[in-house]
Amino acid sequence: MSSVIRDGRFQKLIFANILSSIGSGVTMIGVPWLLVNRDGGDQIYGYATFCMTILLFFLSPYLGVLIDRLPRKQVLLFSEAFGFLTTILFAGCGFFSGAYETWHLIGVYVGGSLYYTLHYPAQFAFNQEIFTREQYQELNSVMEIQNQAASMLAGGLTSVLIERVDFSLILLVDAFTYVVGFLLLSLIPYAPSQRQTIVSNASIWSNMKEGFLYLKDKPLFTIFYISSLMPFIGVMVGNYLFPVYIAKTLGTDGTIMGLADVMYAVGAILGGYTIPFLLRRQGEFRTVLMTVGAFTAGTLLIAAIPVIGLFLILKITLGWGNAGSRVARNTIMMNEVPNEVMGRVNSFFSAVGMLFRISLLGLFAQTVAYTGASFSLFIVGGLLIFACAGVFVSRSLFAKDVPTLSKSL
Repeated sequence: MSSVIRDGRFQKLIFANILSSIGSGVTMIGVPWLLVNRDGGDQIYGYATFCMTILLFFLSPYLGVLIDRLPRKQVLLFSEAFGFLTTILFAGCGFFSGAYETWHLIGVYVGGSLYYTLHYPAQFAFNQEIFTREQYQELNSVMEIQNQAASMLAGGLTSVLIERVDFSLILLVDAFTYVVGFLLLSLIPYAPSQRQTIVSNASIWSNMKEGFLYLKDKPLFTIFYISSLMPFIGVMVGNYLFPVYIAKTLGTDGTIMGLADVMYAVGAILGGYTIPFLLRRQGEFRTVLMTVGAFTAGTLLIAAIPVIGLFLILKITLGWGNAGSRVARNTIMMNEVPNEVMGRVNSFFSAVGMLFRISLLGLFAQTVAYTGASFSLFIVGGLLIFACAGVFVSRSLFAKDVPTLSKSL
């Protein structure tokens, strides 16, 4: 991985991302915990997540077009500035009011969600644009390790701080991580490519249609990508279900929530290290099938056996499965999708993922108080079984990896 690590652009990018990931991670872990431990908070958080996902579903196509229209570095800098402004605003609310109302916490969650939805697709397209094809696999592996190491630190810090330190102080520190991220990103050399001129000459609707038409002729690729995206959807839905599962089903405190995120990050870091090896030895098809299958098994076991120790161990499996499928999926996407349509193609899959999340969160927000989080996790596990089948159906995309299987198609 030395070719990536020695690159000065990557070094600035990685340090900016570490700071922003830790800061936003502590906040986005803390907000759900503070909400679900209020009277009726689990349903309030569920409805907030549901409504936010609907908003992002409609925003995502527009954001994809903007990512393709504007210089990607400019979009990244805007996202850091946005993260700072929203976080410092609610930090101020806490300092001056002396306490956080429910709407304050929901506001923090909305700001963090908008930051995430804009920043990471822009970063993905930016990385594809400034690095070479030969660096993609190493780049995605290192970025995954970094993201999860930051998540592990965020989980550890949250378990220590959330019930001991005023939340407004946590938000204040979070706000300044965005400032440092902005400064580091501004130092990365960048020359916008000609694709922005081409994209900007068409209307937004024409640009959206172009992204859709690109995928229309690639049905197997679309099936594969959506199927391999399901572990990530499981993680997003789990961000709502696991605080409820920990508080209500396991009957434990915020320390376990922080530890669970640490264990998940450990598994994800292992995924970042092991997936490049598996891709070389087993190929893309088997690697994705293994990682999606591992995430499916972990989800079903957590639902079936609500034991704290087993839950923490299986979070490692979930981390490995999601990170592994993401590294493989992102590498395949960078290699297959032209950079000039990356923002729109990425936003299409993001919108599909959000549609799944809207459906699941709408259902779970209504039912989790009566059926419990375990039942909801069984539903997620059932969908993941279909995702494994979807990966298998798309195996002919990787005929070189599975020659004996592809002959039977």
